[in-house]
Amino acid sequence: MLSKQLTATLFLVLASIIWGTAFVAQTTGMDFIGPLTFINIRFVIGALLMLPLALKESNVILGLSDHKKKKLYVIIFLTGLSLFIGSSLQQYALQFTKVSNAAFLTILYVPFVPIISRFFLGKKVHWSIWVSVSICLVGSYYLTTGNSFEAQSADILVALCAVFFAVHTILIDEYLDIVNAPYSLAFYQFGICFLMSLPLMFIFEDPSISGVYQEIWQLLYVGIMSTGFAYTFQIIGQRHVKPSTAVITLSLEGVFAALAAWIIIAQILSFVQIIGCTLIIIGVLIAQLIPLVNQEAANQRYHDN
Repeated sequence: MLSKQLTATLFLVLASIIWGTAFVAQTTGMDFIGPLTFINIRFVIGALLMLPLALKESNVILGLSDHKKKKLYVIIFLTGLSLFIGSSLQQYALQFTKVSNAAFLTILYVPFVPIISRFFLGKKVHWSIWVSVSICLVGSYYLTTGNSFEAQSADILVALCAVFFAVHTILIDEYLDIVNAPYSLAFYQFGICFLMSLPLMFIFEDPSISGVYQEIWQLLYVGIMSTGFAYTFQIIGQRHVKPSTAVITLSLEGVFAALAAWIIIAQILSFVQIIGCTLIIIGVLIAQLIPLVNQEAANQRYHDN
């Protein structure tokens, strides 16, 4: 059981590393294309990557009862819809807000998941979850806004995207309660995002092949790594880690984003930002260590399957 939990946690850490380093690519990848075009291409790349693996799982879904299939299809659609709205809001807002603001406000999904789980779905949330969430949230604030926080109109869009990312995380858990087919969910949610963005990018933007070519490296990185791999790693990790615990680990995204900026583009971390990184790591460690000594916490944080 512990080995499955450890493996699942490592997948979530990998996802957070990739997402953290993708923030720069998402921001610099819109010089020649619009946000909807960026969204469209990143998700079609992700869908194509997952197609062969999803085909291998097709019999798993086809073998379900009609009642479970209907429920599953609704969950898949809502999962794709929440991912599309969250990603679109974030991508659009990155044109106008600071990356630090966007990173902090996106990580608001950390408290949103247990809040939704507890007060809207009536699920039990262990007290230690709230401790971890609080520490991670304070750490995220210090990390991403340690120097200054200038509120902009686009910031409200990023905060709103965090709500949809929280819903997306919870829906993944609902999907996995019905069927263990992570690659199928990855493929379908990417496909839904691609199809939803396709008409919108032609209505609101003027996409061109030359513009896409200019942003090809950012699109490939975000499409292959951030979309194809990282979102799939999230689903694989959530097979054994419940949503409220999963998002605590995923909040490391902010730490890795800061470290990547430090190493790659020489954005040196301030003392306050280093404190923020430390607090997030402490919050994540609390989330991982308390279940080792408290069975009640373990039961409410991890799946047994």
